Amino acid sequence: MHINTLRIPIGYWALVADSTTPYVQGQIPYLERILGWAQKYRMRVILDLHGTPGSQNGFDNSGRRGNITWSKRHSDIPKTLDALDVLARIANKFPLTVVGIQAVNEPANWGVPKSTIAHFYQMAHRRVRGIAPQVNLVFHDAFLPDSEWESIVPHNLTDSILDTHIYHVFVEDQLRLTEEGHISQACDSGNTIRRSNARVRTICGEFSLATTDCARWLNGFQRGARWDGSYLTTKSITPGGSCYGAEDMRLWDSQRRAFMQRFAMAQIQSYEKGSGWIFWNFKAENADAWDFIKLSRAGIIPNPPIGSTFGICPA
Repeated sequence: MHINTLRIPIGYWALVADSTTPYVQGQIPYLERILGWAQKYRMRVILDLHGTPGSQNGFDNSGRRGNITWSKRHSDIPKTLDALDVLARIANKFPLTVVGIQAVNEPANWGVPKSTIAHFYQMAHRRVRGIAPQVNLVFHDAFLPDSEWESIVPHNLTDSILDTHIYHVFVEDQLRLTEEGHISQACDSGNTIRRSNARVRTICGEFSLATTDCARWLNGFQRGARWDGSYLTTKSITPGGSCYGAEDMRLWDSQRRAFMQRFAMAQIQSYEKGSGWIFWNFKAENADAWDFIKLSRAGIIPNPPIGSTFGICPA
């Protein structure tokens, strides 16, 4: 499928013991097995610290849903840095495979001060580079405009990468977009990434082909969807909105399939104006717009996915 890079999320609890939480350990041998496979097939890997003590964003994918308390206890930052130390030591076992370590996934600027995030990024850079000098540091933009990170990830810091995540499903205005609206917004994102990439290498580290939030538990465990009005509000995004068939490729008609292919091509073409892209996810249980393998096998994501050949967005 011509994919050369994997981004692997892992929680701090897999790397640093924490008796105050219910998490279990034992994941490292499986992580190293994956890295061995990646090494065999000459794939690159970004190790992504996806969950921190107390949660950096309040999303359940951080390991803890609710209040954002990361950095509020004196032990949180040291424990997070200790977890990055472990990732750096693992990276040294696979020096040609692990090309990046992401300091933390999606820290929320509305719950953690930007100054705290910036200071943590500087500490993370020193710690990881002190152990694994060959590794690039990846910093998520904390949902802030790329221009706000110019002083944190300057263009001359060649071992750093700025990561932005682009979805079309978590804001109601985006959910209301027409098909052409989604294409247009995807193309516009490419211009933003190109400007950012001129200052510091910038990647789109997460995106999907979803245009509804109907994937099960996408908004959180046992929560519904904005699309059909079952999440937080009783009104659906569209009159009579239903999630039936939204995530089942077998029920997509020819028009839907054609749009999804154009949407895929527009996004890939746009994100290649930066330094790379990573689709979330490679596989999903029953959410086809989030399943790279299934989309590629169906021809919706072209194979090879080389955006410069697509011509969907203006040059």
